[in-house]
Amino acid sequence: MPRVRQRRSGGGAALDVSMLHDGNQSLIGYFFGSELARGSRAHAVVSRMLDDVAHRALTVTIDRRFPLSEAADAHGYIESRHGFGRIVLKT
Repeated sequence: MPRVRQRRSGGGAALDVSMLHDGNQSLIGYFFGSELARGSRAHAVVSRMLDDVAHRALTVTIDRRFPLSEAADAHGYIESRHGFGRIVLKT
């Protein structure tokens, strides 16, 4: 299991994901929890990420595109764990 450790600078926590490589494990997501409802920190993080995407400082790798009619095939591809980026369903 990946370890989370507190940063000495007090700037949050660092997640050691090096253990995910063994066994082809992945980190599925992150939940901001109550931060979204009551805190500005999560809003600032999301806003900064959206700005980075808009300014091409953060890019998203698209592995494959599937028509919506092939959603089952797209899901199967994701479950196969052979992908290396995002899967897009086209409408």
